Amino acid sequence: MYLARKDERVPRRSKILIALALGYALSPIDLVPDFIPLLSQLDDLLIIPALIALALKSIPKEALDEYREKAQQLRMKRRFGMVSLFILAFWAVLAIWLMKLLSKLF
Repeated sequence: MYLARKDERVPRRSKILIALALGYALSPIDLVPDFIPLLSQLDDLLIIPALIALALKSIPKEALDEYREKAQQLRMKRRFGMVSLFILAFWAVLAIWLMKLLSKLF
């Protein structure tokens, strides 16, 4: 939804519904007060997904598919970045360990 926010193909209604869902999720004010057990969490579990589902229904399928693909590509880039970071950290630790080992030998 973040990627589609400036697209002309996405109706204003969808943008408003997503903004409402985000605002409700981040707002400290709930429709059902938090001191009521179970119901206070239930309203969050119902209202936010309902707003998102309504927003997704009004977005054209082509635009939605395009942004899902872009989101998947961004996810893959992040995974590749994390794997690269892990490999670099591994080699750095190995190099430090070898330097300590060699310093003890000489």
